[in-house]
Amino acid sequence: MARLARGEVFDPDEVAISHFFNRTTRRCFLMGQDPISGKNFDHRKVWIEHYLRELAASFGIDLLGFAILSNHFHLILRSRPDVVATWDDEEVARRWLMLCPQRRGPDGSPMTPTQPEINSIAGCPVRRAEIRTRLSSFSWWMRLLCQRVACGPTGRKRNTADFSKIDTKPPGLPMKRRFWRVRPMWT
Repeated sequence: MARLARGEVFDPDEVAISHFFNRTTRRCFLMGQDPISGKNFDHRKVWIEHYLRELAASFGIDLLGFAILSNHFHLILRSRPDVVATWDDEEVARRWLMLCPQRRGPDGSPMTPTQPEINSIAGCPVRRAEIRTRLSSFSWWMRLLCQRVACGPTGRKRNTADFSKIDTKPPGLPMKRRFWRVRPMWT
């Protein structure tokens, strides 16, 4: 039987804490020593941690914990739609344009958004509302993280079917105050 979509499990307007994991396919190694090819992929941990910091800085989602293993990773995330609701329209546009830039520098990093780029989002109520919802969405966090892991640090597209399969199973975690008194890893 098929699982429910995340949109049916989580109310996008409520704070939620959940565990997510993603695994690779076709015997690909995310990190560690690959016994088949003999290659070592430990260098990937640095750029995966960089992506996690980048996403935590831009999204209205707290990264409470993570583990990166040889062929999969685990994340504990807390959505914060209440925080995203306090951001002004230009802040929403700026954060989105840093996540999904229209322009990139020579090294592939996002360039600072220009005022016309920010105004194109901030001035459109429909687009702005959609992006505001995305900035506290677990699905968009995982989508962008998996895309960046599959493309690597250079941002070049590889055959992502050979590397990653999004296999996220987000059971809601109980929100017991005594158990969930944790701070985000990066804010």
